[in-house]
Amino acid sequence: MRHSKATEMLFEQVIDQTPKEIKQEVEWSYEIADKIYDALHRKGLSQKEFARLAGTSEAAVSKWIGGGHNFTLATLAKISAVLGESMIQIA
Repeated sequence: MRHSKATEMLFEQVIDQTPKEIKQEVEWSYEIADKIYDALHRKGLSQKEFARLAGTSEAAVSKWIGGGHNFTLATLAKISAVLGESMIQIA
């Protein structure tokens, strides 16, 4: 799909006007999603198996690895415990 120059300019304006903290939140969310996805593949776990181990639904797991999810610390702790590796690093 091709976008017009006006659409591209509007998109750039929206990005430029987005607060830095929102940009950071989105970046972290996608980084965590990638980390979960990678861990599942390294461990040979399907989303269904992981959902069962985490005591949640496949839909929730799909949201987690889809990116853009607003993770709570409790959720990150559960994911980390099930996968046996930390999803966040605090310096």
